[in-house]
Amino acid sequence: MLSFIPYLTLLIIVFLVCNILSWRPQGSMREQWNSITDTRHARSFYNDEGALSVGSIVLLGQWFFFGGLLLYTYLDADPFSHLSEPDKTVAWKIGQCMLIPFAWYAFQWLMFRWWGYLLHQDARIQILSRIYKSVHLLAGPFALMLFLLQMIGWINPASSLVLLLLIFIIAQILFIFSGIKIFWNGFGTLCYIFLYLCTFKIAPLLIIWTIM
Repeated sequence: MLSFIPYLTLLIIVFLVCNILSWRPQGSMREQWNSITDTRHARSFYNDEGALSVGSIVLLGQWFFFGGLLLYTYLDADPFSHLSEPDKTVAWKIGQCMLIPFAWYAFQWLMFRWWGYLLHQDARIQILSRIYKSVHLLAGPFALMLFLLQMIGWINPASSLVLLLLIFIIAQILFIFSGIKIFWNGFGTLCYIFLYLCTFKIAPLLIIWTIM
């Protein structure tokens, strides 16, 4: 197989251009940044036609793509050598690593949507769903920059994974605090929030940690 390095370099350039353009006044990144703290109005993550714009898909996909690549470089003993002279096994491993952040994203999204359905809170869940997508979209450029710094040798895979986990934790904290603001209805709400965190945040992480 051909070396993956030139293709990864080209993709990094494309993503960098997309990120820069997305900060224009009507860009996807700026719109999500401006609306992420809005927990009262059901603003849409989608465009005027009710569908995901190409820009939003690309920017949201950064988190899964580069997060998976960072995970691969951490797990592989000599990642950039294997990326330079790859085989089907390398491509398969990269695909599996990219699937991990996407699977977590999809699982969490389905769980809190189901949780909102049980509590008959569709309107509030729509706001929370928009914020959930936004925090991952805004976290994507950080994963991109970490992988770029790793490629040029400024940080090692272990450090980049630690920083990626820190970004992930910050994104989760922002999401959780937004959820508290959206659903807060007195101290009784804390019981539901505690059950949600234990069931859909803490328990899955403990299971993954045990398996690893």
